[in-house]
Amino acid sequence: MSVEFLRQIAATPLPCSFNATKEIDAIRILRQAGLVLALVDEPPERGARVLAITEKGSNELLRIHYPEGRPIRSAQGKWLQLVAGRSRAASKPIGHDGS
Repeated sequence: MSVEFLRQIAATPLPCSFNATKEIDAIRILRQAGLVLALVDEPPERGARVLAITEKGSNELLRIHYPEGRPIRSAQGKWLQLVAGRSRAASKPIGHDGS
């Protein structure tokens, strides 16, 4: 659940707040793993606020999203290289006559 929840967090604008107990527990797990920066109010019924996804969290998302590729050590600066490489591969000319 935690990795799927990390994907959901990555798809939402940050910072974002959560109030459901299940979500708060998942945020605690992600925070303990060093994948997100989050504030969790005590007692847990009060909610949690995810401030950011860490570099480790971004790397985990990339590893899960592109398991066939070699692991990327840093999401900083590597994301553009990854996208550019995939774009070049997709736009290679088929042949000299266009077929």
